[in-house]
Amino acid sequence: MQKGMGYIDKSKRLVFFILGLIGTALFAVGDILLQSFASEGENILMIMRSSVKNMPMSRLYFTLLTGIAAAPFMYLGLRAAECLLGDLGLQESKMYRCFHIASVIGSLSFFAAHSVCAVLMMSAKQAMVCGVSAEKLDTAFRTPFLVSFFATNLWVTVTELMLSAAFIYFVAKEKLPLPKWTVVMNTAGLYIIFNAVGALLGNVTGSEIFPLLGKGGASLGIGAMFTALAWADRRSSDS
Repeated sequence: MQKGMGYIDKSKRLVFFILGLIGTALFAVGDILLQSFASEGENILMIMRSSVKNMPMSRLYFTLLTGIAAAPFMYLGLRAAECLLGDLGLQESKMYRCFHIASVIGSLSFFAAHSVCAVLMMSAKQAMVCGVSAEKLDTAFRTPFLVSFFATNLWVTVTELMLSAAFIYFVAKEKLPLPKWTVVMNTAGLYIIFNAVGALLGNVTGSEIFPLLGKGGASLGIGAMFTALAWADRRSSDS
């Protein structure tokens, strides 16, 4: 790979992968906090419940701050990943270009979805605290809320699918020095696994905690990918 501006040397790459892993963990924490408000309450805006009124505002502030901290960390992990793929001579691959595009929009898409959801939930909560009924809130906020929510989450989904597709391809085609089982170490793989296991444990135990773990599966999947790529970087040094 051409060692121009933005290139991360192999000796420093592990630190960047670790920072990327921390970033995805912070996004996962935010995902879980945003979706774990009390289940009892009247449905509003299709994906929220009026019980969000009782959620401490400090929790929403913390959720927003995790996204602010997570975005640059995730970006550093993605830069390290691109440098590794470049060092392995994969620049001419169409899947490398797919990975590159997803890397460019990656941390921005996650931050946009994370922050939009947090701010909209803050607005809905404050409106109810000020006496706006759930019915009026649903009528007034539904269109802007859903447009913002689906637009930003579609952006995230495209990012996740592109990163997953490229990683799966490189592992399956043995372009990365990794065993085949690591093909699941991506956002698509962990999202499916976490939600399946969470649903199973939730049904067995009756606890709502386990299904919530699946909410962070997509973010943690990118963290798992960083872990696998750090391992691949180490193995490429040893070979």
